[in-house]
Amino acid sequence: MSEKQTIMRVSATYPLMVEVGDTIRQGEIIQHVPDAATSPTTPISGTIQSIQFDPASHEFIIVIAPAP
Repeated sequence: MSEKQTIMRVSATYPLMVEVGDTIRQGEIIQHVPDAATSPTTPISGTIQSIQFDPASHEFIIVIAPAP
């Protein structure tokens, strides 16, 4: 994994709105959380490289490669 990649961890309670290979923009909502003040957004623009589920923490681990 490159140092430039960004790793996000979000609750797995709700489904994600992104998939591996999607191109995303900084600030894009990646998961709709009902009744929340804010939903998780992407910190950078780039491409979703991988999404894994961590059952120990009940979180999705999302790896984002930065836009060139």
